[in-house]
Amino acid sequence: MQRSSPMPKVTMVGAGSAVFARQIITDVLAVDGLDSGTFALVDIDAKRLELARAIAQKLVQLSGKKWKVEASTDRNEVLPGTEYVVNSIEVAGLQNVRADYDIPMKYGVDQCIGDTIGPGGIFKALRTGPAWLDIVADTERLAPKAMILNYTNPMSILTLAAARSTSLPVVGLCHSVQGTSRQLAEYLSIPYDELEWSCAGINHNAWFTKLEHRGVDQYPRLRELAANNLRVYERDPVRFEV
Repeated sequence: MQRSSPMPKVTMVGAGSAVFARQIITDVLAVDGLDSGTFALVDIDAKRLELARAIAQKLVQLSGKKWKVEASTDRNEVLPGTEYVVNSIEVAGLQNVRADYDIPMKYGVDQCIGDTIGPGGIFKALRTGPAWLDIVADTERLAPKAMILNYTNPMSILTLAAARSTSLPVVGLCHSVQGTSRQLAEYLSIPYDELEWSCAGINHNAWFTKLEHRGVDQYPRLRELAANNLRVYERDPVRFEV
């Protein structure tokens, strides 16, 4: 996070997604010199919001820093003064996610992950888009200098929709590229900080266009591992086949 003021305000919409909230708060608190600010947590589920607030307060306490924690079920109460808005909403709850898989499966489309691309991703985009664009509009109205960061899938579709609807900067984030690059380094028995790589594409459908160690292309080794090491192959068969 680029430091834009001595005490930035980070508003997290969908903070009831406790895993994402915890990870983001932990990352922010780990930034050197960023010793104070405000986490404003928003979720329409008051019970989950209270859990997220308790987690945030505990993380701040453990960090020894002087961040404040606010929480509200109404984002309009906390958006003013916000510099960073982090979105991690799940519209209509998890009960609807099953349909994103089951309906395509009925027609022969078997999705490994149905929240980003393919018919499942389209379903989720149509379900999530209106609520997401309302959040973007409220941010533009109440926090006109904010940067918007989106973690909700389908990340690419929602980020594009937001970028087309606002003049505010919008960034889409996901852990998949970092996680996959570490996984590849592990397969190749290469220290992660020595692996040189470039990645391009859209979320959950990206390609490593460069995979080198000390200037040597590692794709031949990776293919050899997939062909001759069943233990490695079985950990990631779809990626190796593609």
